Amino acid sequence: MTRADPMKPSKVSGMHLTDTERSARKQLDKAPKPRIAATVVLTIGDPRNPKILMGQRSSRHDFMPSVYVFPGGRVDRIDSFAPYAGDLSPRTERVLEAAVSPRKARAIALSCIRETYEETGLMIGDSAPKQIRNMKNPTYDAFRKAGLLPDIANLEVFGRAITPPHRHKRFDAWFFHRHLGDVAPPEVSDSHELLNVGWFDLDEITTLKLQRATVMMMDVFKDYVRRPTPEPGIFFSRAVRGTFRQEAFP
Repeated sequence: MTRADPMKPSKVSGMHLTDTERSARKQLDKAPKPRIAATVVLTIGDPRNPKILMGQRSSRHDFMPSVYVFPGGRVDRIDSFAPYAGDLSPRTERVLEAAVSPRKARAIALSCIRETYEETGLMIGDSAPKQIRNMKNPTYDAFRKAGLLPDIANLEVFGRAITPPHRHKRFDAWFFHRHLGDVAPPEVSDSHELLNVGWFDLDEITTLKLQRATVMMMDVFKDYVRRPTPEPGIFFSRAVRGTFRQEAFP
């Protein structure tokens, strides 16, 4: 994997921060602990030039405002025991479980399916058994009412990135890919989390306002989808003593 091999370190100072983000970080005595998160690159159409689901974060966000991102967010407690359909691929399972427990690995994958629905209105699910308990959670109960279970099958992990310590919010984010097939773009909608939600091809994405981390992961993704089969390891980016390190994981 070209992008996942150890690379020349780069200084963290190039990352763009808003005045609000700088102010919030100055109020902290030390760097916050990264929260586990997951995001998913959903594609449709020709795998060589797919359309990708993205949306724009509101300008009111205090973390990465106004930029376009893939659906995703932090892992919630309910993701660890919510019902789901499908199984992780052996490769994705092995990579995730090199860092977390099997239960947490499933929760990480499930969270990006949940977040996709919350942020874009797109349900990725499979037929559910007749009896599913009420989770008392708006998202999981929306799947239940639709007769579906969130489906974690066909998710392949391809990257991991830990937010550097000079930000006031930090995430240990896992990046997944799922191809929905050569189909018409499924209907999606805006939410309080993402605006201007839509399906964009690779050329269109280059015209969008993106954060440095998203640009980096787009490059990793392009390399990943060009390969006939995923490599055993994934791309891993983190900051060590003020310097970005890009290496393979596990």
